[in-house]
Amino acid sequence: MAFIDKLVAWWKEERQQMRKLLEWMKSGKAKSSTMSPATGLVDTTPADIEHYTRKIAELDALIAHHPEAK
Repeated sequence: MAFIDKLVAWWKEERQQMRKLLEWMKSGKAKSSTMSPATGLVDTTPADIEHYTRKIAELDALIAHHPEAK
């Protein structure tokens, strides 16, 4: 298997994991947060939803750029 095939396969796996996490966050099954010394626990779910949406789009573009990969 060529390097690009392995790379595209990895991108596809990453995309699938991100899609699942994004689905959980959007449905409320999962949340993300960070600890702030000033305010305590801060919900970062909306920002992470945006982040994962962008990352999935980037992976989609990379995968589409290499249609020859298996």
